[in-house]
Amino acid sequence: MCKTVNGLADIFLYLDKVGEDIDSNEWHLADARIDLNEAEDEDIEAMLNSTLDVALSIADTRRKDSVQDTKFIKVRYRYAKGSRKHGKKGAKSRDFCRMMHRTKKVFRKEDILKMQKDGVNSTMGHNKQPYSIWLHKGGVNCYDTWERVIYIKKTKRDGNPYGGDALRGTYKTTVGKAKKQGFDPKRNKYKNNKRVAEAQIDRADKGHHPSYSKKK
Repeated sequence: MCKTVNGLADIFLYLDKVGEDIDSNEWHLADARIDLNEAEDEDIEAMLNSTLDVALSIADTRRKDSVQDTKFIKVRYRYAKGSRKHGKKGAKSRDFCRMMHRTKKVFRKEDILKMQKDGVNSTMGHNKQPYSIWLHKGGVNCYDTWERVIYIKKTKRDGNPYGGDALRGTYKTTVGKAKKQGFDPKRNKYKNNKRVAEAQIDRADKGHHPSYSKKK
C-alpha cells in the first residue's frame, strides 16, 4: 500500500490524478441521479516531501475506460450531498468532503474502490485505519453520497463511436436512449451495493464500525 493520503495537499493531488473534469464542449450529461435502488506540530519540509511522494506514486487513470463502460456508455460518479437532514447550525464539512465537492470531478468506480488501498482520508476510519470511500464516503455521520452520472458517446455516420480518450466526444441524450445503448441499472455490470447511494448520517448506526461502542 502506498503512503496514506491525508491532509488537504495530499488529497488535492490525489484527486487531481484520478478525477476527470467535465468539458461541456466535448461531452454532455445524459443522466445524473442518486439511485437508492442500486445493489473511508506541522513540519513543512516533511509535508512537501510527503506530498511529492503521493503525486509521483498515484497512477493517472483519467484517460482509461471503466469496467462499467461500453463502446457507447460512459459511467462515472461524483461526490454529492445525499441526506435531507441538516447538520448543526454553523457546522462545517470535513476537509475531505469540502475537497471532494470543490474538485467538481467525476470518478470511475474502480478508482473510488482503490482509495481504500491508498489510505485516502484514513484518519476518519475506525482506529484511523483505511476504509471504503465507496461505501462510507467521508466517514461516520457523513451527509454525502456518490451520484452516478451517465454519458453517451457520439457516433459517426457508420454507427461507430468516435475515438479518443474515454470521455471524449459524447452528447446529451435521454435516459431512454442510454438504455437503448445498453445501460440497465439492474445488470451486474452496473449494480452497486445500496450503501453507495446512502448517506452515513441516515443509517441507524450512523456509519460506525461494527465493533464501535458508545462510551457511557
